Amino acid sequence: MNILFDETQKERGNIGDNFQKLAELLEKNGHKVRKYDTYPIKYSMVSNAEIFVFLCPDGSKMYGHEIKALLRYVDEGGCLAIFANAGGDKGLNTNLNTLLKHFDIELVANQIFDYQNFDLKLESNVVITNIYASPLTEGIENITFVSGCSVHIGKDVEELARTDNSSDPPSATVMAKTSYGLGTVFVCGSYLMLSDKKSGIDLRDNKKLAANIFNNIADTPLKKEKPAVKAKKEEAVAEVETPVSDSLTKVDMVKEALQRGERDSVKTEVMKAMEMLKQEVKAQKPEVAEEVPKLKKEDIYEALSVIQDLEDEVDTLNIEDPGYRDILITDMARRKGIDYTQVLPYLEKLREREEKEESAEPARKEVDIADMPVPTPADQFEKDLMWFDDKLKDIEPQDMIPSTQIREPQERVNINALVLAIRKLKNSVDVLSANLIHIMSEILLELKEQPKKRK
Repeated sequence: MNILFDETQKERGNIGDNFQKLAELLEKNGHKVRKYDTYPIKYSMVSNAEIFVFLCPDGSKMYGHEIKALLRYVDEGGCLAIFANAGGDKGLNTNLNTLLKHFDIELVANQIFDYQNFDLKLESNVVITNIYASPLTEGIENITFVSGCSVHIGKDVEELARTDNSSDPPSATVMAKTSYGLGTVFVCGSYLMLSDKKSGIDLRDNKKLAANIFNNIADTPLKKEKPAVKAKKEEAVAEVETPVSDSLTKVDMVKEALQRGERDSVKTEVMKAMEMLKQEVKAQKPEVAEEVPKLKKEDIYEALSVIQDLEDEVDTLNIEDPGYRDILITDMARRKGIDYTQVLPYLEKLREREEKEESAEPARKEVDIADMPVPTPADQFEKDLMWFDDKLKDIEPQDMIPSTQIREPQERVNINALVLAIRKLKNSVDVLSANLIHIMSEILLELKEQPKKRK
């Protein structure tokens, strides 16, 4: 199993420094342990790992796009393990709770103490015996919770361990696990309980707990069903391939005969057996199923209508760069839940059909003057630019407006410079408008995701 330990958030825990024992334990159990130090956190960079681990980020906050990347990672089957420290999210000046709120979990800004049950003469090394049954806690009787905080969980989150009544605070959750999409999230209020420092990982059942966590966190109910499905598939394949296996046995017998030197007597049998094998294998090849469209017919027409409206909206901006225009349309479509690249082939076919119909039927229609479109300010602006372009053809850069036509000397204007300035202004307005649309779509998206949030 591939396990990535993050090092982009100034983590206090480092598998090459104070977590070497944990790294050795995981490698001994067959896991592949690696550091992740590529900033920022991207889905494409972490998607190949089964488990992504935070060992106590300190004084660093993730960007919004990094949090979205981790949400997608978990939703599509990844496992996220977060280990914090005393003080929680607020005390460490991080924003892990911004990520954890999507899983209905929160790191509390406190520290666990116990003045009756503790290890190494430190009240912050709390002995915990309230362990709940789970594959992650199998065989665990008690653990030492080192300098940690408590965890607040929602009703659908599975509690794994909590403090005793003698602790401060009493009966507080310290470890929890939940599912999100196809993935799993594990949260623990102490990272030092698995570290080399303060003998954390060597205390009580802490080492066994570490092994359980990383061996079982990725075993979601969906993944546990896969072996049975695979076995059924193998049985079906075995039934289909029985004739091929028989033919292979015949070929093996012929090969043995050839090895004994009986070449002339078995040559015909060899050719016959190989031909039979070829035909049977060919017959058993599954037919390639036709590609089923991802969108239903009604969904395609609805998506086409939305895309055309977006294109009309973007066209009003008069963006000259086609690449930037396509990026903007793609972004706006994605925020409406539409994959622009998936709809584009249908849109192109529709336009080709419309062009053929227009070319086949000569347009001889009487147009009512009242129905003719009124030029918009943007159209008038383009006409003004074309007028300037026509004038520039006959004017050299050094030409100036005659002084007789100018009331004041300071009003002399270079026409070329004026036109260039107008064009630059127009391009700036185009880019500004596109950026404003992008920002507005971001704001709307955030408002939809947080309907309960106050303005």
